[in-house]
Amino acid sequence: MKASAQAWINAQRGLLRSAFSAFLIVALPSCSGDGTSSGMDTASVQISTWGDSTTSGVGASSAALSYPAQLEALTGRKTYNGGVSGQTSDQIAARQGGAPALLTVVENLLPAAGSVDLASQSTFPVTAESPAPVTGTIGGIHGTLDYRTDSGNNPVLLFTRDDSGLLQSIPSNSPFYPDTFGRESGINVFWMGQNNFYAPQGVKSDIALCIAFLSNHRFIVMSLLNASDEGIGTASYIQLMQINADLARAYPDNFLDIRWILVNAYDPGNPQDVNDHNNDIPPSSLHNDKEHLNDRGYALVAQQIASIIAAKNW
Repeated sequence: MKASAQAWINAQRGLLRSAFSAFLIVALPSCSGDGTSSGMDTASVQISTWGDSTTSGVGASSAALSYPAQLEALTGRKTYNGGVSGQTSDQIAARQGGAPALLTVVENLLPAAGSVDLASQSTFPVTAESPAPVTGTIGGIHGTLDYRTDSGNNPVLLFTRDDSGLLQSIPSNSPFYPDTFGRESGINVFWMGQNNFYAPQGVKSDIALCIAFLSNHRFIVMSLLNASDEGIGTASYIQLMQINADLARAYPDNFLDIRWILVNAYDPGNPQDVNDHNNDIPPSSLHNDKEHLNDRGYALVAQQIASIIAAKNW
């Protein structure tokens, strides 16, 4: 990253830290921001972010400059990065716990020990891009849900029970309840549906289930972004704008139109940015590629979320 860009980010961090300091509860040690819960003291998590590649930080020059990591640096609150590249809203909801995946074990039998492949699943909470398996419970048996590919390179989920025991019958389409702290953590941020916006009812339903799962009302729902080839008049643009409008109506007190903020953060002295703005597209100066943000773009996202947290005194 260029020194000028890093200086800009550092300056913005300093300004927001000063504005936020009156609202801070406690400064916590940094988390890895790698999108996993392994080794994390989940009881100390104060912000949980749920999403796909824009949450995991694709496009940032380092993991420390993903928006969850920058949000943690700004607020001093331990922040969980629950972003997994490529995942759809139902996969994210299955990891968060709002919409558990329905699993069918081969022959409906869980062996007394070891692993068993799944015959089918309603969705894949764990994918090739996921950095770690997901622990949880199926049929009252605790274990680990993991991902592999078979000899034909087809995706397969397998479940490994923690402790040996009796052969266990598991009915078809049994829910897998993930070990989650998304319900109890202080603040949840949802930025999900980018990879399946073409199924708007599913996106809105998954977000609603995630929110219904929470034990408090401290949550933020962010608008979906349109890519550089999804400007005014394209079919994708029309669909995305409708989803965003529906989310704004559904969560008027908890909706952050981050797309609109990014679009209007264009550089008027940059011809490409001006063209992007005219097409109602987040500016190229804040993008790493046609879909993902760069360090400055993620910094702006983190700043906006931190400002909401401070304004609401969460």
